[in-house]
Amino acid sequence: MKGKTKKIILAVAVIGAVAAGGVAFTAANTVPDSTAGYKTTTVSGAVVTDVNYTLSADGTDITAVKLTFTSPDITGMQVKIGFNGNATTDCTITSATVADCTGLTEDTAGATALAVVVAN
Repeated sequence: MKGKTKKIILAVAVIGAVAAGGVAFTAANTVPDSTAGYKTTTVSGAVVTDVNYTLSADGTDITAVKLTFTSPDITGMQVKIGFNGNATTDCTITSATVADCTGLTEDTAGATALAVVVAN
């Protein structure tokens, strides 16, 4: 189990580095494949520059996702996130550029796609 946890943590670090590298995604564009278990990531309605995942203690579940946006100012907007389908889980906007998506219990191994929707 230790080896699997290390691989998951490394994979999450890699996707964080890719996202932090200045890659921007807007209006239903598909983000390049990643090694964090996600074949695709789609962001609609905003530009995301950073995605940070929080895993359960044993690394088997994604429990939270923190999204950082560069445009537009998301104050007063609605942000939703989802895995393997439609973005249906509400996120909390904590600043003009950050949304925290908590209370998740997504299986790390089974999560193959991340979707984010931002709307008025």
